[in-house]
Amino acid sequence: MSGSDFSHEDEDRPAGPVQDSEALLREGRRFQMETGIPPFWGRKPRFWPWALLAVLLVLISLGIEIFWPLPGRHGPLPTCGQEPVGTVSCQRPQAPAVTPGSSIPSR
Repeated sequence: MSGSDFSHEDEDRPAGPVQDSEALLREGRRFQMETGIPPFWGRKPRFWPWALLAVLLVLISLGIEIFWPLPGRHGPLPTCGQEPVGTVSCQRPQAPAVTPGSSIPSR
């Protein structure tokens, strides 16, 4: 195709943005009335259920943070063998790190 050949379908399209959008909307409403398509009269979206859900989730999060705190916030766990009676969790002391070239200590 050369530069002078073009499709005649493109001839009716506006080159830039549509200037008369209100005329297009009027034409669409007229077509809707002529063909018997009922108008959309749905209700507007409701904001309150989503706001209440957000508040509820924030309150649950705060309740968990206040009434069910993480165990690390009260200091480190006691070492196993030295824990008080009734303690459910303890931590084992870490073995010394083995460096290359050193021997592994025997038990």
